[in-house]
Amino acid sequence: MTTLVFAHPALRELWGSIRDDELESAAVLLCVPVQLRSAGGWRLMVREMHVPTEANYEVRSPTRVQIKTEFCLRIEKRARLNKWSLVYVHTHPKQHTPEFSEIDDDTENGLSSYLQMRCPEVPHVSLLLGMHHLIAREIGSRIPVRVMELGHDVQVAYDATEPELLEERFDRQVRAFGPDGQARLSTLVVAIVGLGGTGSHVLQQLAHLGIQQFILVDPDSVEVTNLNRVVGATLADVGEPKTRYAERLIQGLGGKEPTVLRGDVTAEDVVRRVIEADIIFNCTDTQSSRHVLNQAAYQYMVPVIDMGVSVTVDANMHARFAGHVKMLSPGLPCLWCCNHLDPEALRREMMTAEQRQADPYVQGAATVVQPAVISLNGVVASAAVTMLLSAVAGVPAPTRYIHYDGNRARMNGLKVQRDHACAFCGDASTAGTGDAFPLPVRRRGEGSNH
Repeated sequence: MTTLVFAHPALRELWGSIRDDELESAAVLLCVPVQLRSAGGWRLMVREMHVPTEANYEVRSPTRVQIKTEFCLRIEKRARLNKWSLVYVHTHPKQHTPEFSEIDDDTENGLSSYLQMRCPEVPHVSLLLGMHHLIAREIGSRIPVRVMELGHDVQVAYDATEPELLEERFDRQVRAFGPDGQARLSTLVVAIVGLGGTGSHVLQQLAHLGIQQFILVDPDSVEVTNLNRVVGATLADVGEPKTRYAERLIQGLGGKEPTVLRGDVTAEDVVRRVIEADIIFNCTDTQSSRHVLNQAAYQYMVPVIDMGVSVTVDANMHARFAGHVKMLSPGLPCLWCCNHLDPEALRREMMTAEQRQADPYVQGAATVVQPAVISLNGVVASAAVTMLLSAVAGVPAPTRYIHYDGNRARMNGLKVQRDHACAFCGDASTAGTGDAFPLPVRRRGEGSNH
């Protein structure tokens, strides 16, 4: 499926800029296209919005609209030079829920031939806005295109996919956030990176909530020392891939067969598959995985919910418990803005074995086994899942950055300003550029630290 993605509040700004109660209006958008390698679809990230003035219209009436050729040509030239996708927008001001007309069909027939000649390598879209709803389709094939607006929330403005029928087992949660919220959950594709302490809690809760489609990422097998915190795993799973118990849990609750990736998210082929999800949960504890997913969240406009749990014990056996949950999405500050990444630790983690051996500052460095307690993981994981429910299903919990102080039994919402000069989420960053910049991944043969 092709998905058209707006960074909040671009979609509502577009709607507001061309709304007219009587006359049809139009606009042309330029989008950065990303081809989904396994799913066969595209992700089109809106880069520019071009709204004509009254002088730029050739025809404008209550039933028809046409922009002057010279207005469109310069935009179409930019699309051809950059290999970007074009979105032709128009309105049906009297229709509550719009439908493409015969005039629209005829117009697109000619436009399809023109675009095949001028910009043949990428898909192009027709977006139709009504009074309160919108629809979209690919020009030429007329296949429906999903439309999303991402930021503080994950809003699906249009999706032709039929949601799963509401089952009786979801009755209690439907009473909390309504059938529409449950329907939105049922159509999501959710990636979980890391199926250990926090990841197993997240998986279990999402499966119970009715998420149907999962992408599961973990390179490791279950060890005896994992059984104190990996919910769903048993003694019989020791030595088996962590993804195995996860598959069993999902299918036992009626979910679809998940996509399983037994690899590290810092590997190029793995992260390229992960960014095909609608939302990603990062449940790992390494700087390298956080850095890769942090950049991917903004560069490919795929929201990530990052979480971490810290248990430190001093020489007197006094323990400190803490954790965080942070949503990474267009307009929100990234992990670098929040000082959650350590450049030196990241450098060490991303080294190959040969580089590590040659660096005098990391020779002899050993991995420190961190304490882990299932109840603390559960608190943080539950906060992360509730954040998803807020962003997708409308649960009234607006905080997108949470700090957990376990010793004081406090969970506080934090506010951090986005650094507008940030290389990852700032105004002139790689955000929304897709494949124009490489992700900081390990290439084949470079090894892994996990």
